[in-house]
Amino acid sequence: MKYKIERIVVSAVVHSTEDMEKVGEAIAELIPFEFEIEVSKAKGHFGNEMYFLEVEIKDKKKIKEFLKYILNRLKESEELKSLKRTLEDRIDPNNILHLRFDKQKAYLGEIRLTSNDPIAVKVKIVTYPSKKEYAVKVVRNIIEEYTGENRVR
Repeated sequence: MKYKIERIVVSAVVHSTEDMEKVGEAIAELIPFEFEIEVSKAKGHFGNEMYFLEVEIKDKKKIKEFLKYILNRLKESEELKSLKRTLEDRIDPNNILHLRFDKQKAYLGEIRLTSNDPIAVKVKIVTYPSKKEYAVKVVRNIIEEYTGENRVR
């Protein structure tokens, strides 16, 4: 089966009660190399000012470095088990792996999965043929390869 990781997008919302610089530092905790953050301004539901921070990774070497770094950080914290258990639910019909990391914990140097107010990571997986079951298999293989975890299935 052929596959490639086309891109990774790391993003976070900065609410009016948050410090944009601190949210940027939280994002930096997830990325092991130099990067640029794109900032977009928006209005919230009640007219409050908010910002979107986004980093797009397309370089093959950086994609591999990012995935290896994240997976090994998750392994250290035992969060990898949770990821493996919920893997099929995290891949959508477009073969995008959705990971959500706790913004507050990341700022404090910890990487933890969450569903509330996250730093969102979207990993676009291209498989040939393009089927979710193949994308799941690819991610399982990547986890095994990058972390040495053999009991992924």
